[in-house]
Amino acid sequence: MQYFSAVAAREISGATQRQLDYWDDRGIVTASIRRKQGKGKERRYSYTDLLKLRVVVELRTAGLSLQKIQKALQILGNWDPNSSALESKKIYTDGREVYVTTSDHRVLKSVLKRGQLVFSVFILGEFVRQTARNIRLYIRRAQAG
Repeated sequence: MQYFSAVAAREISGATQRQLDYWDDRGIVTASIRRKQGKGKERRYSYTDLLKLRVVVELRTAGLSLQKIQKALQILGNWDPNSSALESKKIYTDGREVYVTTSDHRVLKSVLKRGQLVFSVFILGEFVRQTARNIRLYIRRAQAG
C-alpha cells in the first residue's frame, strides 16, 4: 500500500506542520495509514488523506471555518461511505457554504444544509487533478535529490 510521510503531505497539500498537528488533534484529517504514536513514529498518509488535506487547505483559504469544513467532510463521507466522495464529486464554495455537483452537473447541492439544491457558486478547482500533479512533482524532486 502506498503511503506518504508528513513531509510529503505538507509539500503536496500546501498545509504546514502546525496545521497537520492541529487537524490531527481535532480529528479533521488524520493519517489513516499510521497515526502519530510518539517520538520517532511519523504519520503515514494515504492518497485519500492527501485529497482531504487539499480540500481543507482550499476551503480554509476561501474563508470557511474548521467546524464547517469538518462537518462537510463528515456529511460527504456519510453520503458515499463505500467510495471517496472527494474523488467523484466537484466541490465548490462561496466562502460560507460547501456545495457538490449532483448527477446533473449543472445543479449543485448544499452539503451543510443536507442536500438543499442551489445554482450560484464560486469554483475552487479540481482537487484530484491538482493533488495528482503535486504527487508527481514531489516524486520527481525526491528522485532527483
